[in-house]
Amino acid sequence: MVGGAIARMLLGRGERVRVMARTRGNVTDDLVTLGAELVSGEVTDAESVAAAVEGCSDIYHCAALVDPFHWNRDDYDRINVGGTRNLLEAARSYGVRRFLHMSSIAALGAEPGSHADETAVPYGPWKPGYGKSKFLSEELVRASTDAMHVVSVNPAVVFGPGDRHFVRLIEAFLKGRLPVIAFADRPLPLVYVDDVARGSLLALERGESGSRYILAQPTITVGEFFLDLAVTSGRRPPRIHLPDWIAIAGALGWSVVSLARRRRPPISSFTALRIGSADFDGSRATRELELEYTDFNGALSKTVRALEQAN
Repeated sequence: MVGGAIARMLLGRGERVRVMARTRGNVTDDLVTLGAELVSGEVTDAESVAAAVEGCSDIYHCAALVDPFHWNRDDYDRINVGGTRNLLEAARSYGVRRFLHMSSIAALGAEPGSHADETAVPYGPWKPGYGKSKFLSEELVRASTDAMHVVSVNPAVVFGPGDRHFVRLIEAFLKGRLPVIAFADRPLPLVYVDDVARGSLLALERGESGSRYILAQPTITVGEFFLDLAVTSGRRPPRIHLPDWIAIAGALGWSVVSLARRRRPPISSFTALRIGSADFDGSRATRELELEYTDFNGALSKTVRALEQAN
């Protein structure tokens, strides 16, 4: 979703774009139609990475394992950390000028309930998984400032057309499968996909090398999100708010059952437990990069319309 949005913006302003993808699909076919060059490869395969990087001046590294329901935690390091290392080594070999790493707010490891900006430090020991892999990837990127201009962007929970993860929550609501909500008072950090794409282009062009930039709209609570979603979609908001302890117990039970049945739940219970960890401040991107965030209700409306058309 994010890589496709970045590629479309680059193509729209006349740039020559090469896209590396594991497989072909609707997104890659659309990009080829717009003029992108498509090459096959995987970030874990150093040879295919080198072939894709040769001749490029800038790299937007958006490939990662982000699935919150993935059970093999070692894969996060193999794909996210190892893939970043392969790209950086290829970039050095071929004299790439600028390198953008698509990180995440998960890489900050911010203390729950805190107001987190780019200076946040990990709260407590890292556990294997997505957040730790993104933190370690950022460290690799930051260590490459001697070879090229490098910058990381840390989007909040990304939503918009083309989403495959957070959109499951919106779809469940639109289909009437969420009569109750949990964690209503917790902050829910969100950012629209087009803002991530614009912020990435601006960060590579104007950002300070070796720095990170949080991309996040003003934080709302989970309850406020569902009220806005109800207004946007013309549906009733959930009227029952579960106490947190009941929601946590239910999410853990859901996870156990899903693991036993080797099935993915409609909404990842791990995601539910992580929602609202902190309030993330995306204002540095506005101050230093002049990124203007899309009106939240307008972005949500576009997302709902895209889902309704797809269904």
